[in-house]
Amino acid sequence: MFNKSPQKLPGFTMIEIVVVLFIVSIGILGVMSLVVQNIKSQSYDKNSIIAAQLAQEGIELVRHVRDSNWLKGQAFDTNLATTIGTSYQYYLDYQDSVPQVYSGVPAELVLKQNTAGYYLDSTANSALKTPFSRLITVKKLTSYSLQVDSTVTWQGAGRSYSYKLETLLYDWKQ
Repeated sequence: MFNKSPQKLPGFTMIEIVVVLFIVSIGILGVMSLVVQNIKSQSYDKNSIIAAQLAQEGIELVRHVRDSNWLKGQAFDTNLATTIGTSYQYYLDYQDSVPQVYSGVPAELVLKQNTAGYYLDSTANSALKTPFSRLITVKKLTSYSLQVDSTVTWQGAGRSYSYKLETLLYDWKQ
């Protein structure tokens, strides 16, 4: 007649399904963690490259002031550092012919970006504010040499970052 014993059908038990879902969710969590870490890394790398270029630009701007002084027949350190052993702090952009003396107000150092993509100092009114700030320090070492430090700082992912570049400029025409 009828057999009342349960038949075993092939399939998965509830425990097997839970274990498989757990393993798959751990794998997806790992992949998502890598994606998030990659996005953070890309943002930091992009800002580091921009900061390095802005620091280099700061050095080049001071070099341009020195060279312009020569062309005008002035001393190489005019508008830069005039007293041996003393450091001076400035901000400037490619439109400035003379560095602006930093008065200690951090807002002066914030760089802005215009619609053409150029970075300008804080005096640019129509440009958009960026996360970057640049401080240029010039120290007169001897009567014929200047030490120039260009430091770019920025905020990202809740942290502060900094990139510093240093060079020596000489009055080689002397």
